Amino acid sequence: MKGKPRLGFPHRPILIATPEESRELDRTAIEKIGIPGIVLMENAARSIVAHAVGFWPDLALTPLSVAVLGGTGQNGGDGWAIARILASMGHRMTPYLIAGPGESPKGDALVNFRAMESMGLKAERIAGEGAIPDWDSFDILVDAVFGTGLARPVDGLAAATLASVPRRPRKLRVLAADLPSGLSGADGRALGPAPEADLTVSLGACKPGHFMGDGLRLTGALRLGDIGLVDSPNPIKVRGRLLDRAEAQTLAPTRPDWGHKGTFGHAVVAGGSPGRSGALALAATGALRAGAGLVTAACPAGLAAMTDLRLAAPMCLALPETAEGFADGGRPEALIEFLKGLDGRAAALGLGPGLGLAPEPQKLGVTLIKSFPYLPLVLDADALDPSSGIFEALKARPGPAVVTPHPGEAARILKTSVSEIEDDRLTAAARLAEATGAAVALKGRHTVVMDRGGNGYRINLGGGPALAAGGSGDLLTGLIAGFLARGMDAFEAASLAVYVHAEAGDLAARAMGPQGISPMEIQRYIPLALSALSGFKPDPEVPILTGSGV
Repeated sequence: MKGKPRLGFPHRPILIATPEESRELDRTAIEKIGIPGIVLMENAARSIVAHAVGFWPDLALTPLSVAVLGGTGQNGGDGWAIARILASMGHRMTPYLIAGPGESPKGDALVNFRAMESMGLKAERIAGEGAIPDWDSFDILVDAVFGTGLARPVDGLAAATLASVPRRPRKLRVLAADLPSGLSGADGRALGPAPEADLTVSLGACKPGHFMGDGLRLTGALRLGDIGLVDSPNPIKVRGRLLDRAEAQTLAPTRPDWGHKGTFGHAVVAGGSPGRSGALALAATGALRAGAGLVTAACPAGLAAMTDLRLAAPMCLALPETAEGFADGGRPEALIEFLKGLDGRAAALGLGPGLGLAPEPQKLGVTLIKSFPYLPLVLDADALDPSSGIFEALKARPGPAVVTPHPGEAARILKTSVSEIEDDRLTAAARLAEATGAAVALKGRHTVVMDRGGNGYRINLGGGPALAAGGSGDLLTGLIAGFLARGMDAFEAASLAVYVHAEAGDLAARAMGPQGISPMEIQRYIPLALSALSGFKPDPEVPILTGSGV
């Protein structure tokens, strides 16, 4: 059973729209619903100002010196409306228009430009590099030059003007309308010089570029501006959603009071090899923290005693091993028989943490995938070796599956470079789904979770440097296995696990600081991160007791 939206209101997801989808949203609002474009522009400006006041409270208290930098396009129109609104609040406004001789704003932007100038706010024209002002003389710069329509390199006068904006650290505050000018909304590439925003207010929907590439550095704090878009009788397909707390609440399974350990599924995690038993132990702990009723760690016999000692609640299954101490793929009978014994029950298999890249353990992975075509799977780490034939076996099976590569593993699967993966993580995740036949959690800052068909995705909002430690990915693998064992769909299990994993890392960082946190600390915060989605708040009079972990 999934969680339900709180307060009785239906959950309205925060959409992540590509530039093409954003244009279609606007077109639908204007042409099919009948909201004039000038109304959308006014709503955008007022929403940007409201978010700016919330972010910088002195905007509501003290007259400030504010520059508005706009071009001749519609993003500039947002800027001219912002200038008018801030002037009415008592701020000292100076509008700047980047335009050559004979150029002027067009369409709805021209309407707002004329309204601004009719208030006595005459725009200073930047027609040459000698006219570029000293931005440090202002308190705030509103960046409204380019928006989602930008699809070409920024050059000429616009490039020179944008390059003149000081970089952080600085006294000047930069407020970006929709996107920092020069940033691609599609993939987060800087298409030329682009100002580093302190605050970006995205309009109507977030953009993929906010969460990828140069967007991580340029966007600053991100807020969503309400421009008055309403649901259409024939809504367009927007593939992306922001994986924030509200979205995660719709995914979280309930835990009924009448349940018992058999109610919540059996997660089996298989892996481990000499020197890497900790990876498997972390995965097993993650499955337990996800709320699976039963967890079994399957590992080479020589590691069973050590793994058993590490794990307080999960069980341990000893597997035949090779002379080198790896799981022997030529003798898979013990694990196959164990999994057959779970037939008909809620169960899932997590494969890969610490498994090893030797031929025998790789053979085990392929055998298990072929032997259990319907068993929910999550593959990570050493189970992501494309040379083993594992993905051919994975694509041939109908059952649900998730793969969780980091950028290096993704590059090996797609036979490309890490830099190409990072240049366009959204496209990379879709290609991974096609290559593996599985839902994908492409790990990294703002992890991308893609469904099996590449038709929908979520981008995680949380997570930070606390997760940048070996073993945190193994913990995520266990979380996904645990949610799969509880009966969740693969895409939803991966999405919820990514959110909870990141939130637990953020909670650990808030408690201890971002330096030196290990996955053992992070796993202790998973129950709090998961239970908070159903409204749980710790009783301040009851101490939080945590086990020793793994």
